[in-house]
Amino acid sequence: MQPTSGIINLNHAQKQTNMTIDYRDFVWECDYGEHSFVLNRLKIILSTQNPYQLAYCFIYANNNPYNLEFYIVFGYETPVDGQIEEMKKSMVACGARYRSDLVNDDLFSELANKRFQYAATAGPDSIDFVTPSLFWYKDRSEVASTISMRPLGKALPVFLSHSSHNKPFVEDLIPYLNGKGLPVWYDKVNIQYGETIVTAIQSGIVTSGAVIFFITPEFLESSWCKLEMEGFLSRFGGGHNILILCVIAKDVSHDKLPIFLQMKKYVRLSESLSVEHVANELIPALKDHLKL
Repeated sequence: MQPTSGIINLNHAQKQTNMTIDYRDFVWECDYGEHSFVLNRLKIILSTQNPYQLAYCFIYANNNPYNLEFYIVFGYETPVDGQIEEMKKSMVACGARYRSDLVNDDLFSELANKRFQYAATAGPDSIDFVTPSLFWYKDRSEVASTISMRPLGKALPVFLSHSSHNKPFVEDLIPYLNGKGLPVWYDKVNIQYGETIVTAIQSGIVTSGAVIFFITPEFLESSWCKLEMEGFLSRFGGGHNILILCVIAKDVSHDKLPIFLQMKKYVRLSESLSVEHVANELIPALKDHLKL
C-alpha cells in the first residue's frame, strides 16, 4: 500500500504546484514624469481585467526629488488567454520597462524605509482617488510648459579632426566658433578618461553635423586622422547631410590631398592668416549649414 500512497501524494503535490505556478507577478518600472499618461493606460487595463483574473495591482511612487521612481505591480491568479499579453503590450506602449529582476517584496519592504507612497488599486475608478497622495510632483510636460527644460549641448556639433601636433591652433579656434553659437566635438573634451577611444570617435562622427579637417603633414601620417576622415567620407557618400571643410597647412601641396577633398574649396593657411581670420572664413558656411 505504501508505494500506491506515495504515488497518490506525488500527484496531489503536482496539482498544488501547478496551481501555484499559475499565480504570476509582473513588476514594471515607469516614468515618474509621465505618470498621468501611464495611469490613464492603467485605467484601461483595469477596466478590461476583472479581480478574479487580476488578483491585485499595486502602485509605488518615490517622491524623493533626487530619486523619483514609479512602479506598477500586477499579480495574476487565473488569467484568461491573451490577458497577460494585452497587459504587456499596453505597458510597453506607455514606455514602461519590465523588471524581472525585481519582485513585489523588494518594493514593499522599502515602505518601512519611507521610500515609497503606496496604493492597492481596486479598479479604474480608484486611480483618480489615490493619485494626489501618490504623486507629489507634476508631470514633466506640465512643468515644461512654464519652466524651460530644453536639453543643453544637444545641437549638432562641429567635429574638429586634427593631429595632436596642431592642438594649440585648434584650441585657439574653438572660442571663436563657440562665440558664434557653434558647439564643437573636440577629443580632449569629449573623450572621457577610461572611455574607449575608437568608440568615442565613432560616436562623435555619427552625431556631428559638420567636420573641419586641419590637414598638415602630421595629419596625413596619423592613423587616427585617417580613421576620422574615412568615417566622415563614408557618411557623406551614404547620403548624410554632412558639411566637410578643410584648413590646409602651407606645406601640404594640393596633390597630397585625398582626391575627394581636392574638389572642395578650402582655406589655405599662411603666415598672414591668423586664427581669427580662419574662423571668419569658416563660420558663415557652418552657420548656414547648421541653420543657426
